This record gives sequence, structure tokens and C-alpha cells, in this order.
Amino acid sequence: MISKNKNLLVIILILVIISLIISLAFNIFSHLKLTNIDNYFSPKVYEETLKFSTSALKTDKMLDDSLKNKQITIVNANILGNEFFNQAMNMDDLSRIYAYYAIKDRGIGNCTTVVLDNFSVYISAQILHRIPDTFNIAYDQKGVIKLSEDQITKFTKMKDINDKIVEITKKDVKGLTEYTINNSDFTSSNAVHSPLWEKLFVDLTNYCNAMPQWPRPPLD
Repeated sequence: MISKNKNLLVIILILVIISLIISLAFNIFSHLKLTNIDNYFSPKVYEETLKFSTSALKTDKMLDDSLKNKQITIVNANILGNEFFNQAMNMDDLSRIYAYYAIKDRGIGNCTTVVLDNFSVYISAQILHRIPDTFNIAYDQKGVIKLSEDQITKFTKMKDINDKIVEITKKDVKGLTEYTINNSDFTSSNAVHSPLWEKLFVDLTNYCNAMPQWPRPPLD
């Protein structure tokens, strides 16, 4: 009887040791995985976010000039459409990274990406009369495009949304530097706890979803 009890205790002890080893190995693996994710995505997230912010300020200025003059140069139309296209790609990359690695339990709407891409499509197809999302990025064409009343209306819609994007990026995205959040701090793990850029997605998505005309197919 004593022998059986000893054997049982030995078995239990072995199982406990195995369980501890497995738990330790899992924790080490999880830590290494998270570290690798942060090391890979932190620079990209930081870079893409700042690029998006800078581009939003650029497109806002160009839209403002176009509406004041009721015209746009072919050069600026190419730049404007290309900037909107790049913004859509930046937002798509950021939302994928954030949804997959920072807050897996919360989805990120693609509303903003769709809106920005629609702007790009409209400029390429309806202003430049080119295949959607294709631009002469050499910017070597001369000429001025007078904006029709309908085009001014569409540009005004773009400016309205772009103003909101600028307001948000100045407050949230620019905060990356204003609040001394640097590249090494800006990781997927701590984004859950101090997510300045989470607010960017929430604000933009809420704003776009509140507008019944967005997202829609490309502007005609």
C-alpha cells in the first residue's frame, strides 16, 4: 500500500513538473513572439502613421487652393489623386496591423479606406479622365482644369472630410511626437493600454459611418 502511494506521489510530482515546464515554455514562446511582432511592426506603424498625417495636411491645402481658385492644375490633380490613393493604402495597412496584433477582439472598420480610395478614383476618372487610380507621377503635364459646379460640390465634400481627418491627425497622430511617444514606445502590445492611434480609427470610422453618403461606389 505504501509502495502504491509512493508511486502515485511520484506520478503526480512528474505531472506537476511537466506542467510547469510546458507553462514556462509557452510563456517564453509568447514573449518572444510578442517581442518579434513589436520589433517588426513598431517602426512600420510609426512610419505609416506619420506619413498618413503629413499627406492629410498636404491634401487639405491643395483642396483649399482648388476651391478658392475654382480650378486645379493637371500637375496638382495628379498629386492630389496620388496622395489620396497612398492615404488609403496607409490606412489599410494600419488597420490590418492594429486589428490583428493590438486588439484582436475589436474589428476596425474599412470605411475610411473606402472613402479615401473613392476620392482617388474620382480624381483619376472624372478630373483627369484616366483609368481609376492611375496618375502621371512624373508631374510633367502642363495645363489647368476649370472646375464645374458639380466638381466644386464634390471637392467641397472631399474638403469637409479631409478637414476632419486633419483635425484628428493633428490631435491624435501628431501626438506621437507632441507627447514624446517615440518609435520604441509605439508597439502593438502597449497600444492596447495607451492607444493614441486607436482613437484615430475610432474617430474616423464614427465620422464616416455617420455620413449616409459614405462609403459609396466611386463618385460619378
